[in-house]
Amino acid sequence: MRNRLTLLALLAVWTCQAQISEGGLPPSFEPAYQAILAGKMPLPKALPVVDAGKALKEDSQTPGQNRFAAPVTTNFSLQNAGVWHTLPNGDRVWMCAVKSSGALGLTLIFDEFRLPPGARLYAYGANEQIYGAYTSQSCIPSGKFLIGVIAGETAYLELLEPASVSGQSKISSHRVDVAYDKNALHGAEDFGDGLPCNVNINCPTGTGWQTEKKGIARILMVFSNGEGWCSGSLIANTSNTYEPYFLTAHHCQLIGNNPDFDLWRFDFDYESVNCNNPVLEPVPRSVLGSERVSFRNETDFMLLKINPIPVNYDVYFNGWNRDNNQTTIAPNTVYIHHPAGDIKKISVDTQQAIIQTGTLNWGGIFGISPANSHWKTVTDIGVFQPGSSGSPLLDTNKRIMGQLHGGSTAMGDPCKVTGAYFGRFNLSWNQGNTPDARLKEWLDPTNTGAITQNGYQRPVIQGFNISGNVQTHWGTPMEGIRVELSGAASAFVFTASLGNYVFQNVPAGGTYAIKPIHNINVLNGVTTYDLVLTSKHILGLESLGSPWKVIAADVNQSGSVTTFDMVETRKLILGITTEFPANTSWRFFPAFVNFPNANDPFSGGLPPDNISIINLQAHYPNASFKGLKVADVNNSAIGN
Repeated sequence: MRNRLTLLALLAVWTCQAQISEGGLPPSFEPAYQAILAGKMPLPKALPVVDAGKALKEDSQTPGQNRFAAPVTTNFSLQNAGVWHTLPNGDRVWMCAVKSSGALGLTLIFDEFRLPPGARLYAYGANEQIYGAYTSQSCIPSGKFLIGVIAGETAYLELLEPASVSGQSKISSHRVDVAYDKNALHGAEDFGDGLPCNVNINCPTGTGWQTEKKGIARILMVFSNGEGWCSGSLIANTSNTYEPYFLTAHHCQLIGNNPDFDLWRFDFDYESVNCNNPVLEPVPRSVLGSERVSFRNETDFMLLKINPIPVNYDVYFNGWNRDNNQTTIAPNTVYIHHPAGDIKKISVDTQQAIIQTGTLNWGGIFGISPANSHWKTVTDIGVFQPGSSGSPLLDTNKRIMGQLHGGSTAMGDPCKVTGAYFGRFNLSWNQGNTPDARLKEWLDPTNTGAITQNGYQRPVIQGFNISGNVQTHWGTPMEGIRVELSGAASAFVFTASLGNYVFQNVPAGGTYAIKPIHNINVLNGVTTYDLVLTSKHILGLESLGSPWKVIAADVNQSGSVTTFDMVETRKLILGITTEFPANTSWRFFPAFVNFPNANDPFSGGLPPDNISIINLQAHYPNASFKGLKVADVNNSAIGN
């Protein structure tokens, strides 16, 4: 058959949202650290070079295996590559670069990837397109990870590891995929590679399918010898639960060798906002990792269970129909898909689907499909391409009745479909001999015997913003202060020129702690005059007059102001020491705190130095703090 959908390996350039990530900038891009880290990236670690000519020749001899990238073996980790730099506040930054000469792009594959709370990893290429930040929330159960494709022959990595979790990150890579096929390098994520006769899902043709489209995703598949695209759908079960079962095509796992389901990526919402093809590539919402649950060659189905879907993803579990007489209720059909890895499209057959009574010979490893095992449709609107495989065939009641196996088009006209073939869902239901070869046990777990199942929406748990302001206790806005978010999610931001900051889209329902941290420029505002004022306070001659100043005078954090604090301050002024052994340069407390005893704020214990939010259910706009400069008791500190 001509133009069968078995070849799906097309070049992809990933966006920073390829996996769950939190945005932000690498440390060397941050204004607060640029001066410290400028020029500190080490020379790239050399990776093996791929012989593009040899690889292309190998591809031409193996139909159905048209790779765009070939794997090379490497061995780099936090221990044997890159360099570490310690920041003034005690945090550490690991900087590393890897290079494969002549590469069009690099995909970094990690065999170990574990980050503690607060750690943040970024990656970027020569064009400085940033991927990340990847955090502890990005890690998946297998411990593996994947970043890419990073454009160009060099990839740069920066890991920020807070002092509180120093040494707890574990990152090592055993493989990098090197892109070599210029003919496949069309653009970011194969964006725009769909044929012009394809129809965007948000065109008028897709108006009635705006709910069902939320269950359709593009799959980036990773094999031991390369990568490729398929499509598929989340699928409902009779218990109406949100088990993330995902239906696609069996042959998708055959286009490469040894599929690594832990590294398969599922891209939801990869679509245009309207009917037009956008100029800028849309950013998908992605989930990394899955396990194979069941599959069967005869009807070309494969059921996966993908890793947990974030609660703020708006997804839909499409229903299904296993009626053996489906043609009576399918006078026309639709399939929603990602041709050539492009944005989401919709294709329509305005006529009744029929059963393919003859066998289908797909060739080579893809074998022969038995007679009567597939639906045949002739697409009137839109078309399919490599990458469309696995997309669901939906009946007029918007239920899945099969998944795309392949098809044929007219000679010389790739937009004129002569046949599109879908494995029959009703035969996939229970014709396999065991649960791992059929759908029944997974989609009807309580054995209800249901013939049809409607789709359903999963409730979206929205995120909320946490914002506030940081200023000195005498009212000066503080710019460039790092504010950390920890708890159910971890992140950090820096305050703007007026001291404002915001954490956006923090998952609802979580418990969080917000805390500013600043530990540089220790001598700012500290002079012998501060020693004089502190001495008078200790002797009872003249009170400091402010609880904030008293806490500032407690240099060693003993909970009282004594001559030992003066000794530490004097050492600093004389250059004997360069930091406070038991304190940071600045301390912060929530702006709303009160100190009942201004002369002894330590009585009863100091308030927490963070703001705690339990069960976040709305925007939290008042997470503000006041800062005091340690050892500066006359408020003479300038800047931070």
